[in-house]
Amino acid sequence: MQRMMKFGIGGVSLFTFGVLFGWVLFPMLLKTMIHKQIALKEGGPTRALWSKFPFALEFRVYLFNVTNPEEIKNGAKPILNQVGPYFFEEWQEKVNLEDREEDDTVEYAIKNKWIFVPEMSEGLTGEEELMLPHVFILVMVMGTVRDKPAALPVVNKAVNSIFKNPSNVFVKVKAMDLMFNGLPIDCRVSDFPGSAVCAELKKQAELGNLQIEGPDQYRFSLLGAKNDTPAAKRVRVLRGIKKLNDVGVVVGFDGRSNISTWDDDFCDRFNGTDGTIFHPWLYENEDVVSFAPDLCRSLSTTFQQHTSVAGLKTNRYVAFLGDPQQSPEQRCYCPAPDKCLKAGVMDLHKCLGAPMVASHPHFYLGDKEYLSMVDGLNPSEENHGIFLDFEPFTGSPLSARKRLQFNIFITKVEKFKVMKNFPDALLPLFWVEEGVVMPDWLLKQVKMGHTMVKIVKYMKWMMVLGGLGLCAFAGYLYYQGQRKAGEIERVEANGTKPGSTEKIAPLNVSSLHSVRVPVMVD
Repeated sequence: MQRMMKFGIGGVSLFTFGVLFGWVLFPMLLKTMIHKQIALKEGGPTRALWSKFPFALEFRVYLFNVTNPEEIKNGAKPILNQVGPYFFEEWQEKVNLEDREEDDTVEYAIKNKWIFVPEMSEGLTGEEELMLPHVFILVMVMGTVRDKPAALPVVNKAVNSIFKNPSNVFVKVKAMDLMFNGLPIDCRVSDFPGSAVCAELKKQAELGNLQIEGPDQYRFSLLGAKNDTPAAKRVRVLRGIKKLNDVGVVVGFDGRSNISTWDDDFCDRFNGTDGTIFHPWLYENEDVVSFAPDLCRSLSTTFQQHTSVAGLKTNRYVAFLGDPQQSPEQRCYCPAPDKCLKAGVMDLHKCLGAPMVASHPHFYLGDKEYLSMVDGLNPSEENHGIFLDFEPFTGSPLSARKRLQFNIFITKVEKFKVMKNFPDALLPLFWVEEGVVMPDWLLKQVKMGHTMVKIVKYMKWMMVLGGLGLCAFAGYLYYQGQRKAGEIERVEANGTKPGSTEKIAPLNVSSLHSVRVPVMVD
């Protein structure tokens, strides 16, 4: 009975502790540990990684070389030849951080630094001379056509003055000049049209949108003015100290509590994080949403399939820019209520103040009409889709590709001589790919977390099953004890040997005494 009690008490204790530890205590402890790890608290481990990435992102730029510029002047369809990738390391840092304890937020300015890596650029050096659209001239002309068509004669004269009577909007330039070094803008002019335009350009230069080369001399490039320079518009996000699932959620941009661009409550609402941090336990039934400042909107990605990265199980999410003609809630992104673009593209005029259009590269997922306007594109999901591979337990993007193409509508502009016979087309200018591949040392940390959870999982089941085994053994001992007790009772009641019908002769006290007493000799 003592052995049975010991095994029984031990089994119940082990089973109870296994249940409490495995299903109650450890999940609570794990949640507390993850909360401390991931919350963006000053001095915390994740805060340091989040504010300054310890590894470079992969940044690729693809340019579209125009092979028939003279024919386009006469109305021909543009024929394009993609050149790239130009590979850059992108070092991302959040600077000038300001914490606000009262609402659990932190505000910052983003700073990106791009470093060209020739050996990863498939033989490209950036010195290649390409026939490319002069983006600045196109933006000036098409923006005027859209907003102030009556001012076209003035813009025509300003272009001739500043750019010395260009014969075409397509110019032969070095790839690196368009991307970073800049194309010259000479504002040392005295005529009224040129001076009026240059006055506006001076404001843009002061805002950091143009590179300043000298007095009244500027350079325009796609990324040069932004390189290693903090963005003027600051972002404010929740730190997740009070509520972990709110970590990284955007609540302010450029000093405003909403996007303030689209004149619509839905489209102007912040949704999702800043795209660099996500809450843990991010499973496939939840969309991954992040705010994209370059698009002035939140972009949602939805679960597509299960994948794996470096032996870790991941969930793949994909993105689509949408179709405002089919989705009424997206019509606030239209240029006008009755002028919506078709599927897969987005008008950025209200966002950037320039007549640019965003799309997936090569018009992937876009309406076929846009693809038919130019030759030389070949869209595919593998090369042009947006995807994120998330590890759901930690909410870490182990692999990701954000891909966006920037385009501009061109059309016949009779009051601008070099475009008076242009065709109607949505002309691709360039596209970029920002990629994340988690380094091995961070992957090891994620795997270590999984290993710890697996060990605890095995331990809790071992304790539960061990406890049940001890209880079963205690029951066996109890059964054996009861069986022996029953046999003894039968012996006492029937005088029969266990398992036999032979009677045991009763002891005769007098006979025993007579045998033991010695014979008396007289």
